[in-house]
Amino acid sequence: MSKAFDAVEPGFSILRCEACGLGCTFPPVPDSEIGSYYPETYYGKENVRFNFVFEAMTRLFQGRRAAVLNRHVPRGRVLDVGCGRGYLLKFLKDRGYDPQGIELSENSAWHARNRLGLDVETGDFLAVAHRQARFNAIVFWHSLEHFSKPAEAIAHARGILNPGGLLAVAVPNSESLQARLFGRHWFHLDVPRHYVHFGTTALRTLLTQRHFRIIQVDHFCFEQNPFGWLQTIYNALGFSHNLLYELLKSKSARTKRAMERPVQTLLIFLLLPILLPLSLALTVLEAGLGRGGTIEVYAVKE
Repeated sequence: MSKAFDAVEPGFSILRCEACGLGCTFPPVPDSEIGSYYPETYYGKENVRFNFVFEAMTRLFQGRRAAVLNRHVPRGRVLDVGCGRGYLLKFLKDRGYDPQGIELSENSAWHARNRLGLDVETGDFLAVAHRQARFNAIVFWHSLEHFSKPAEAIAHARGILNPGGLLAVAVPNSESLQARLFGRHWFHLDVPRHYVHFGTTALRTLLTQRHFRIIQVDHFCFEQNPFGWLQTIYNALGFSHNLLYELLKSKSARTKRAMERPVQTLLIFLLLPILLPLSLALTVLEAGLGRGGTIEVYAVKE
């Protein structure tokens, strides 16, 4: 691997394999220390991360995701790895599935357990239970990039999937237009919480080498990609890194710097009528070119 660029986060760089395009964060934070990059404010009080409008949109998108899985997966056990607030699990349960989740910490699992009453385990996916379980589907929705050993995570998932079971993976796409045009300013890098940075090629290779047959790849994601463009453009224009993202958070999840830049905040909203339509147009363009800012891949265990 060779160095692609220095990350915005001090002390970290992005390395990239010239053969497959896979990127990685260097140096990787040891598993024993990575928890410090997920403070309570990362999740927000009671796992409420965004303002009420975006919280409602989150539930809407999770409901759509449950409907997509319902078209591919028969009723039975479904495991969401990195289930977050648990909305996907709730919508699957409402559709008659037996959903289970796993999260990194008690903080991250709080809402799914205490507000939604769902079955969520905490700990390392590679080390905790499920070894005797068998699932009709396993979901890694923007969680695989948080694994220091993603190949082992996929291999483990294959081992606990039923024959013909579905693997659903969504990750930021390092081969996307927004990633390649803007490099270190790309919103979806999230260094150092993202250990690896997949492109479409690298993710396809990982899945096929672990004996999965890919049945669908989607490059259009209204939930992620327009905002990816929007925040990335602001970053590249010199605004405080990911400031708009901070402003959209709930008070309990927002950092102080979001309130310390009133001039930048005003300029962000003044530019919004121009940059938002541009971001939507670029989202359609990148999807048409097969270079979406994030990708969703559905694969079947062979």
